[in-house]
Amino acid sequence: MKKVMAIVFCSIVTSTWMLTSSAQPHELRTTKFTVSDVDAAVTFYEDLVGMEEVGRFESPGSLIEPFMGFGEGVMRVGLLGFTKIENIDKTPHPVSVVMIPDIDAVAARMENANHPFNIMSAEVGDESNRRIGITTDPSGNTIELVEVDGPPKVVGARLIVEDRAAAEEFFVRVFGVKPGRRIVTEKFDEVFFDFGDDKFVALYEPKGESPLPKSENPVVAIYSSAFDAVLERVKAGGFGVREYGSGMFLANDPSGNVIEVVRLQD
Repeated sequence: MKKVMAIVFCSIVTSTWMLTSSAQPHELRTTKFTVSDVDAAVTFYEDLVGMEEVGRFESPGSLIEPFMGFGEGVMRVGLLGFTKIENIDKTPHPVSVVMIPDIDAVAARMENANHPFNIMSAEVGDESNRRIGITTDPSGNTIELVEVDGPPKVVGARLIVEDRAAAEEFFVRVFGVKPGRRIVTEKFDEVFFDFGDDKFVALYEPKGESPLPKSENPVVAIYSSAFDAVLERVKAGGFGVREYGSGMFLANDPSGNVIEVVRLQD
């Protein structure tokens, strides 16, 4: 398993540095996943990863969602803490990608907390080696940390799909984005979509693995100034949609991943 996972992680790193900015009406704001203990999750991301809580959404009696990041106004991680805890198996593959300047500092904090943290080296697009660390939060969500000079930031959401081609067609049709680099091995099939500012959505189809149940909750939030057109295309495509007022809806991709789309105000 470690060998297989190493190949997967190398592919993510390689593609991340080959993204290019492109003008589009959509902005990737948040990668999301459910947590079983909000306080434990916040402590993990603050004390071990080095993030801070940059915001919080609460629906009394239903949901507490802290937003973790590296400052306001940048991409973040949303920790969905529902009162009714979701009882499904989590994927072992990373669902969020974070860039950090000093992986040794994170490794030291993980070691002091006796928390598993695997570091490996991977060749990236410029043929240099980068160190990446893989860890799993207290709720079982796996994240990838990539060592890169510069300020730390959340950069990617990774969706586990059952059919890469069908998921790709969904993103092309609904958001009008073009697929970028695609990587195919005997273990996986993956494609990357550039959402500008080094932010990306990766669609990853593992091979030889039985599909796991999907969360009924969002895995990524995309803000769009073309909100009405996106909603119209979702409905026309017959994709599952749940509307919340006039400014937000949830749509299911062909594999059942829930995409949150929010109206981007001018």
